[in-house]
Amino acid sequence: MEKDALAVEFLKIYFNSHPNKIPEDADKAFEMISGLHKKYKNKVIGDLKNKSERFVDNYFDKKDDKYL
Repeated sequence: MEKDALAVEFLKIYFNSHPNKIPEDADKAFEMISGLHKKYKNKVIGDLKNKSERFVDNYFDKKDDKYL
């Protein structure tokens, strides 16, 4: 799933659980939703980056042990 779509799914879950958190003013609601989307997206990207870096590090560490 694309990172943007995944972040949107997190937002759907959040706002379905907390419908009273959305401001009445459309501009404030847009700013809030956009900000949360950015936070979720950055969190997802950060987690995926860390996982892939660990995977590559582990792969090369194991590969080096094999050829010693």
